[in-house]
Amino acid sequence: MRSEVLEEMPESIMEYFCEQVLKRDWPNCIHAYYFIKNAFQWKRKNSESSYKLYYISNDVENGTFIGILSRPEEGYPDLIVAYTFPGNEEQFQRMLFSTEYINWQKKPLFQAVPSRMKAIVETMIEEKGLKSKLYFNAVLKWMPADEAARLDYEIPEDVFIDQLSVDHIDFIYSLWTHSDVYPKSDLWDTVRLNIGLGVFSRLNGELLAWVMCGSYGGLSTLMVHPDYRGRGFGKLILLAVTKVMGESGVSPYGLINEKNKVSLGLFKSVGYVKHSTPLPCIEVEDPDASGP
Repeated sequence: MRSEVLEEMPESIMEYFCEQVLKRDWPNCIHAYYFIKNAFQWKRKNSESSYKLYYISNDVENGTFIGILSRPEEGYPDLIVAYTFPGNEEQFQRMLFSTEYINWQKKPLFQAVPSRMKAIVETMIEEKGLKSKLYFNAVLKWMPADEAARLDYEIPEDVFIDQLSVDHIDFIYSLWTHSDVYPKSDLWDTVRLNIGLGVFSRLNGELLAWVMCGSYGGLSTLMVHPDYRGRGFGKLILLAVTKVMGESGVSPYGLINEKNKVSLGLFKSVGYVKHSTPLPCIEVEDPDASGP
């Protein structure tokens, strides 16, 4: 019988774990750090999504963590964020192999796995009689909060920037590339509980471009309406949300598909810097699933 070494993280330990433990490996830990912060914020606000955060309570200092995000809709994978300090990979492997908290029947998606942990995750998936598949390689780009807060920009006279509302969700979701693994509730929670900004036409109020701080605590759904591309609205809205996050003390970051050259260019033009090698997002599939 396997012994469960993980315990659910209480909110009382969150600040210490994030600020005193994870921050020792900053910014390598940025994804886990803001996932945890966002999880407790959304739990306090009764989000549609459900977070479970696990750590090793008798060995907090090693920074080992697994977070699981479940959504209310059927047919969508649980999202898993995992982290441990460099040098702790063997302990992480033992923990991953022994834990019963992951529901493998839901075919989870491991988001932005550190490259040193990739083989461990893939081996575990195989041990479960399942198949791993690369969803995409994520390029992590980030900016320190103080630098983000100092950004400046000008808004053209024919547009304005405002908060997104739930009335925009259906339209945004219809154009979202990642609607295959992220349900509409993800945007619902994001718009209600996090930062979501849009560029709007002064002429008719039409939504022209948008970006949000998503369920993992980083930037997501950066997009320009297909009819209004090439006019600088993508850079404008990215500047706006980056500055707002910086002024709130948040170091903004995004996980960008390495094949998305447009988004990578926008982040670079605003001043984001690339951190580390690409981080694989790994899907779990049945062994007889078709595909590469």
